[in-house]
Amino acid sequence: MLYKTSIFCVLLTLLSGCNDDDYHPISLEDFEQEVINLAGTQAIDCGKVASNESPLAVNTCVSDSFIINKSFYAFYSAQGIDSSLVYAVSMDVNGVLLYWSYDSFDGGHISSSVCENPSATSEFTGFHTDVFHCTE
Repeated sequence: MLYKTSIFCVLLTLLSGCNDDDYHPISLEDFEQEVINLAGTQAIDCGKVASNESPLAVNTCVSDSFIINKSFYAFYSAQGIDSSLVYAVSMDVNGVLLYWSYDSFDGGHISSSVCENPSATSEFTGFHTDVFHCTE
């Protein structure tokens, strides 16, 4: 019996070590604030595109802001199978263009990638990644 109790205590200790007290879910509001903060206080808010809505106006603002070298940000919502998905594009005052994604699944996840050597396209009705050509 002591053997079983000892194993139970060891397993309980190991499992309690898996409990991450520093874990904080990432909300959609957290994601949006991160994008806005990195774009900068003077960034142009190009707006939000809801699922099944035309991105034309938002993509035009994004492209125009890029062409005049003004920082900007924009958000694009999509519906996942079991979560909400939101994408974003932003450019900071240094001209760094970032593509972002947020997935609400399992507490929320944010990822971003740099669009290297961006150049504007003439595609305003497609996905936000269609507005720019990137070398990577």
